[in-house]
Amino acid sequence: MKKHRLPYMVAGAVLFATLFTGCTNERLEDELDFRKIGINSMQSGDYEGAVAAFNSALSQCVGKITDTELDICYYKAAAQYAGGDIEGALATYQAMIDYDEENGNAYYLHGCLSLKQQDTDTAKKDFANAVKYNPDDYELYVGIYENLAGNNMTEEGEEYLNKAFDIKGNSAENLTWRGRIYYLLGQYDNAVKELEGAVKKDSAKANLYLAQVYEAEEDSANAEKYYQAYVDSGTADSVAMNALAEIQMEKGNYEAALEDIRQGLAMDNVTNQQELLSNQIIAYEYSGDFSSAWDVVQQYVSLYSDDEAAQREYIFLKNRQNTDAGSDAESTDSSDEGQNSTGNSSTDDSSAQSDTTNDSSTGDSSAENRSAQSDSTGDNTAGDSSSQDTGN
Repeated sequence: MKKHRLPYMVAGAVLFATLFTGCTNERLEDELDFRKIGINSMQSGDYEGAVAAFNSALSQCVGKITDTELDICYYKAAAQYAGGDIEGALATYQAMIDYDEENGNAYYLHGCLSLKQQDTDTAKKDFANAVKYNPDDYELYVGIYENLAGNNMTEEGEEYLNKAFDIKGNSAENLTWRGRIYYLLGQYDNAVKELEGAVKKDSAKANLYLAQVYEAEEDSANAEKYYQAYVDSGTADSVAMNALAEIQMEKGNYEAALEDIRQGLAMDNVTNQQELLSNQIIAYEYSGDFSSAWDVVQQYVSLYSDDEAAQREYIFLKNRQNTDAGSDAESTDSSDEGQNSTGNSSTDDSSAQSDTTNDSSTGDSSAENRSAQSDSTGDNTAGDSSSQDTGN
């Protein structure tokens, strides 16, 4: 990376707070403190405060630029984007490009945001520059493909996947990435060949991609085998745990699915919490644990209030809770009446026997009918709402 001075730049909002030319040792401690404050603010959702903290960190710079300052700029742009200031994030990435015109990562991120803004011409130029300056980065090619495909430009995206085959090498990493690219291109036989070679070279990640290939081919037995191998490697992520849970759910093993979901939610970096919680609700319902499903759906709607399907599921489970509570209360009343009738037997055995028989018969049959009706309604509704609504 080139190490030269960055000229003073201002474009609307302050791009880099002050002269972006580095930080001396005397002010490095303050810079790192502000960086930490910024990261903590991002984690708490205070993106405006995070940007202010990162600007304060960069304002300490009065010497040569280092990787620390670049790192802070990446954080700043991420905070701007998360806070809805896409133009600000674009300006930050552009300033990084102006500083180092060979920064492939900055080109890539600038291109991703340009694509979100429907500026496809700029995005295409950015992506071309990204691979020009980082020609041996498989992840970059895959990322560009995913962004283009997600914007109805799959053909252009596949061109980048095919360019990635120009990267040479037979290491476990090379084989793993090539296998994944073949998978994305739908060339499953080639994918299996590359990924099996990677597994032989102890690539844990290759197990995940093999599982995805077999899942795409509807070979659930092999998919489960390789998902489990990935989990057993100790490097599994929350996405793999969710996929494994879905396989267990398809087989009707809801308790096993719930355990996989719990493991996924307990991981340090959960990237698919919404999907995990949604499947957790379904698994609880199909296992008959409506009380736990109710607990989870309350959490779900508080986090994802715009999910209309989840709102319907919330109403269903709430009604289910009310119905169950009413059944319990009426059963208790019937039991109390029976006990009172039995208590009167010392006064009038014949009358008591008649009353007890009537109360018991009425109480038991009504409780059984309510229970049967509740279970039947609950099971049918659970099946419909789970598969059609919460499952997204």
